Amino acid sequence: MHGLPRAWAGTSLVAGAVGPRAQLLSRESAGRAPATLPRAATSRVLERIRLIARTLEAEPGLTSPELAERVGFGRRHMSLLLLRLEEHGAVVHEGRRWFPGPETGDLIRS
Repeated sequence: MHGLPRAWAGTSLVAGAVGPRAQLLSRESAGRAPATLPRAATSRVLERIRLIARTLEAEPGLTSPELAERVGFGRRHMSLLLLRLEEHGAVVHEGRRWFPGPETGDLIRS
């Protein structure tokens, strides 16, 4: 089944892409002021997501290691980020190859 796990329902793409630590922070702070990422960190995450989206638009069908090399990320980081982006519809894969997803155009234009 594709889509967001129930625990992530309503999570924005940027918040979802920063990983489980950010999710844990938001759950731990229930009842207190919401814990958020600093604005600079959020913009860096969004820029990374846009870089991946633009690269896949320019070169669809790259493997995760090829994409990691093109954008300068580690292979493991890229694999985990692609899986998270796939949950949000930003990318899709066929076998080992990754392609822009239905939400990619909105990412690039925003």
